[in-house]
Amino acid sequence: MTQVVVIGGGISGLASAYFLSESIDPAEITVLEAEESLGGTIKGLKFGDRVVETGPDSFITRNPSALDLAAALNLSDRLVSPATSSAFIYARSRLHPIPAGTVFGAPSDFKKFSGNSLISRTGQLRAALEPFLPRARIEGDTTVGSFARKRWGKEVSDLLIEPLVGGIHAGTTYQLSLALCAPQYLKSAQDFRSVSVGLKAQTANYTPSGHPAFYSFSGGLSDLVEGLAELLRNRAVQILTNCESVEISQLPDGYRVTTKDRALDVEGVICATPSYVSAKLLQPVSAGAAELLRSIDYASPIMTLLSYDDDAFPEPLHGSGVLVPRPNRTLTTAVTFATNKWPQWKSDGETILRVSAGRIGDNRAWEFSDEALVADLEAEIKKITGVKSRSARHNVSRWRNRIPQFKPFHNQLTQRIREKLPAGIELAGAPFLGVGIPACISSGRTAAERLSKALAKPR
Repeated sequence: MTQVVVIGGGISGLASAYFLSESIDPAEITVLEAEESLGGTIKGLKFGDRVVETGPDSFITRNPSALDLAAALNLSDRLVSPATSSAFIYARSRLHPIPAGTVFGAPSDFKKFSGNSLISRTGQLRAALEPFLPRARIEGDTTVGSFARKRWGKEVSDLLIEPLVGGIHAGTTYQLSLALCAPQYLKSAQDFRSVSVGLKAQTANYTPSGHPAFYSFSGGLSDLVEGLAELLRNRAVQILTNCESVEISQLPDGYRVTTKDRALDVEGVICATPSYVSAKLLQPVSAGAAELLRSIDYASPIMTLLSYDDDAFPEPLHGSGVLVPRPNRTLTTAVTFATNKWPQWKSDGETILRVSAGRIGDNRAWEFSDEALVADLEAEIKKITGVKSRSARHNVSRWRNRIPQFKPFHNQLTQRIREKLPAGIELAGAPFLGVGIPACISSGRTAAERLSKALAKPR
């Protein structure tokens, strides 16, 4: 019987174990998770009398991996979509609707884009020059911010594209890879002289799948984690929590995975942990891979839940939330009007906000105690929404080093890492195919497929 260990019980590790159980038969699969609970950043919290997400609150459907897994787990009937998707950007001390005629923040239809309140008249005129610019010349890779500024100008780049694209990664577009973080822009630049024209064509040629852009589950994203864990246990996969892995060492016919209280001798290993954790584990078997893994930077976001009485707001909140660009210099980077977006979280008379803080280059929020942070965030929320009182209840969830940053040529970096791994060891997780639940599931599938092929070959 083939023995395999998956290190990490987040969605990437659980997905890795699932796909291993589909491809290796018979197999003895063990999942090792250092924390008490599974799911990684997928974590629901009892907040008042509702369970509210403190990590991601949904998954994108453009990559079908999560939808496919939900179907395999018989969870499709629990899928729920956001009740609203309209959003605002906070700039010049007021809220502005995200301009129409944009794709992923970039202007694509200038008739619809014209006259928006976010970008000044001068900024709109600069953006409208894009179709007349020479074809973009991209050699290798570049940053999203550099590309966007050249095509549509500084205002569009800093006030629109930066909070939308950079916000997803708690990063800055001036450090994020165009190829990985805005592939729509890159494809348009490759296929058309005008990127805006190309983006409009992408939208026109898009064939809807019949699904909304985002989904969660009626019981929260933990439904996916719990369903996956239950299926794995039914397949005799051993899942050990509170079991921190310490080291991977080489054996003549495989590897020894040492934890704080046991050692497992196995033929194959998948590391589905943050890259800096994988680097420590892999140091004894591949110092070269470990060094490259340590070069990947991470952002450290903080998610704060705030509960207000409905009548604390001068008027009801509209839309799903607000993005806050860097020029505002606030601790707040985004606000989700959580009970607008997910009505199942709402109790009578209560409005819940999810307030994000912390991003690459700005860790001020980490210097505050929870109480001091809440007080500062409440003051900023007052300016943004006009709320008249302090919150009635709060919770602070700190996610230290959780979101990897994809700098230019990140794909080449991960390829070099894989080339330095010894046979029988694979990697899964957000650093390899992208942030977001579907990308993590895809990375688990890829790791499982690669390991299955490696173990099928005679040593």
